[in-house]
Amino acid sequence: MHLFKSVFIRVHLPNCLNLSSSAISAPLRLWFLFAFTPLAAQTEVPAALEKSKTDLTSALSNLEKTRAAIAAEKPALSTDFAKTELELREKRRLVRIARLSKEDRAEELRQLRTDLAARQQDATYLAGLLKDHALKTTTLSTPGAAPLEVSPEIIAANPDAPADALSGRLPILDAAIDRLDALLGGSTAPGQASDPEGKISQGTLAALGPVSYFLSEDKSVGGDIIASAPGEIPHFVPGAADEVAALIAGKDSALPLDPTGGNARAMDEIDGGFMDMVRKGGLWVWPIMFLALVSIIFGLIKLARFSRFREPTDAWVSAILAALRTGDREKAAALAVGQRHPAGAVMERLVAVSENSADLVEETLYEQLMAVQSKASSLLPVIAITAATSPLLGLLGTVSGMIATFNLITLFGSGDPKPLAGGISEALITTLFGLVVAIPALILHAFLSRRAQGIVQTTERMGLSFVNGLRAK
Repeated sequence: MHLFKSVFIRVHLPNCLNLSSSAISAPLRLWFLFAFTPLAAQTEVPAALEKSKTDLTSALSNLEKTRAAIAAEKPALSTDFAKTELELREKRRLVRIARLSKEDRAEELRQLRTDLAARQQDATYLAGLLKDHALKTTTLSTPGAAPLEVSPEIIAANPDAPADALSGRLPILDAAIDRLDALLGGSTAPGQASDPEGKISQGTLAALGPVSYFLSEDKSVGGDIIASAPGEIPHFVPGAADEVAALIAGKDSALPLDPTGGNARAMDEIDGGFMDMVRKGGLWVWPIMFLALVSIIFGLIKLARFSRFREPTDAWVSAILAALRTGDREKAAALAVGQRHPAGAVMERLVAVSENSADLVEETLYEQLMAVQSKASSLLPVIAITAATSPLLGLLGTVSGMIATFNLITLFGSGDPKPLAGGISEALITTLFGLVVAIPALILHAFLSRRAQGIVQTTERMGLSFVNGLRAK
């Protein structure tokens, strides 16, 4: 399309001028061109411009129409393209199968059968899961919870085809989702529950998620429901009746929440404290506790005795020797008696025999050391006996408890593991008590033995220093 039209004008010059084209310069030729252009040629340019605008508008309109037609035809073309692509893929698969050998086709068929068996097993497993979920939800639902809205025929149906079984039980999944929505929003149902004393009351059961609450008809008693066996009347813990009434009325309330389904409360009841463990431990707990008492008393006595002792120094021995060198035996004896340590009594005896030879003084020292060692280690063997005997008594109680448990198995069988586990737990309590007594007693005995040995060594060192001082004299 041309927006402008070129106008070519031929100019005829008079012959009288007799000028050649080569003699006329370029500017002069341009002047002649525009000077002699006709007026009609100048008037054709606006008309051509207007016609060009009209053609452009028409072309844009045709372009919009073409685009709209393409957009309208595009979905159908996309569908046809996808269908053609699927057909092409299937034809390619058929061509590939046709090119396979007989053995390859047989292998392909075996692979397809294996995949089919796996899919059938998955379908059977999923159908079984849906059935188990429906049965458990129906029989083990908490009191007051929304029921599973599904037909019993769907749960009981057992089609031969796994695919039919799975598709037939898919409504269970939809019903379970609806039930969860109802539980999250809370649901109520009339029913009855019993308090800890066994009194049964009529009222309203309210379920909120995994927990349930009960409120009597007169709204006097209420509380959270304890999990019970299927078919039994639910039990509730009295308390917060006003809060349960507010919950049922749709108001704000603050209620106790036990997301464990009563297991936390059961664990708290099992853990009855020290006296409950003593009661469960039976007869053999009392001898163990007696040994623990003996160990504590003797240990405290020895600690009190050892705490009164003060460690002597070499200056003390030097002062006694200095008093003997000056002949002041009374001062030396007074210094020996004034020491708060078993070495003081030994030193007093050594001062009394210091007039004799050094060998006799040394023999006297070893005699006194035997008495110091005996006195320092007194009561320690009793503590050692308690540390060794307590675990043996605990083991004895465990063995007797296990014998009683196996007698119960002989009478009632092992169908229910709960009584057996309870009996074994009670039997192991005596072992627990024995170890609790033996470990501290063993540590206490080791500490006191080390302290007694240190006292004897200090006494011996002070005595040898005194004997060596006499010999140096």
